[in-house]
Order: sequence, then structure tokens, then C-alpha cells
Amino acid sequence: MNTFLFYYALYSLNMSSSTSSGGGPTVLWDVLKGKKVKTNDGKELGEIKEFSQNYVRVEKGTLRKDSIWIPKYVGDAFDGHVLWLLISEQEVLDRFKYGEKEGEGNEAPSTEQYAKDFETFRGSPAGKDRKHKSDLDDSIRMVENYENIRDFK
Repeated sequence: MNTFLFYYALYSLNMSSSTSSGGGPTVLWDVLKGKKVKTNDGKELGEIKEFSQNYVRVEKGTLRKDSIWIPKYVGDAFDGHVLWLLISEQEVLDRFKYGEKEGEGNEAPSTEQYAKDFETFRGSPAGKDRKHKSDLDDSIRMVENYENIRDFK
């Protein structure tokens, strides 16, 4: 059984809920621990290590590990292997690289930082026309064949 169908069957994916791009199956965020994260330009950011209420911590590297806390609203879809983001690698690094000093990146940003970042995102091209789910939603939409900007180059 392919990975997409496995997750689809395992979680009895919620077909009636509203998602960031309009309905369809979803999967719980916790299932994504250990999965890869890629941006809309096809760049791999790393592997999901942990979650907070509003953020996903992605870690890259083996010896010198870099951590990035990415807001969940930047997630577009999970294809069974990869969490795809709505924005490019450069946008992630420019907007969400918190804790430049040693040890600062270990904790998720504050709720005040989240609110500030969310307002900025809503005004951006990637966030302008999207329906945003509740902050309390614990799921992300599932897709079998994810197509993003990298597929059209």
C-alpha cells in the first residue's frame, strides 16, 4: 500500500472539514514528525523534529544542526513523504530564522511573534487569497500528487 493511502486509511481523514485551500482529506500534524520539509521552490529545509501550538521545528544538518521554527500556516500540504510550504527557501530564512544566538532557537517563538508574523503573511502574495484555518486546528491537508511552482519551470 502506498504511503498516501496508508495515512488516508489510518486516520480516517476528515473529508468534510475546511482546509487552507478548500476541503479534502487532512492528517494530524503529529504524524509528520521525522518527515522532510520542502519549500515551493523545491528546496529541502530539513526534517520535522517537534511541534508547538503554532509552529513546526525543522532541523537540518548532522554535525552543526540548524533549527528553524516555521509557523503552521505556511504549510500547504503533506503528500505522504514531504510537507510542502507555500513560500520559498529564501522567504523562510528571511522571515522565520529566530534565535541567531546559541540556544535561542530551541524554543518556539512567542504568541506575540506569531500574531505579528501572521498579519505580515496575510498581506503577502502567498497568504493573500488563502482561507486560513483556526489556530487550534491540528491537521494539514493531504494530497497524493503535489504540484508546486518547481513543476512548472
